[in-house]
Amino acid sequence: MLLVALAAVTAVGEYVRWHLPSGDDKLAACRAVAPGSSLTEVVAVLGQPIARQVADGAEGAVWLEFATPSIAAGRIRAAVHEPTGKILALRCSADGPDTWAAQD
Repeated sequence: MLLVALAAVTAVGEYVRWHLPSGDDKLAACRAVAPGSSLTEVVAVLGQPIARQVADGAEGAVWLEFATPSIAAGRIRAAVHEPTGKILALRCSADGPDTWAAQD
């Protein structure tokens, strides 16, 4: 019984290791998002947001957080003007400044 359980844990671990994106892959994909990209383009690269928080400042702006498989990069965040879907800023690392911000 112990051997079967060990084999199952090993199989699941190997599946996760080979089939889920690593944090480094997600971070590289985030950094490749071009300034001025739309919300649709960001979602295509990073997946659906997992959290939403109203942003200070611009009317209608929110911060959207995207899942990151590794805690190394922190949560990826995008400031979005919801009425237009325009990305105001993209932050690929929770520990640093914005990766880029839209020019007005």
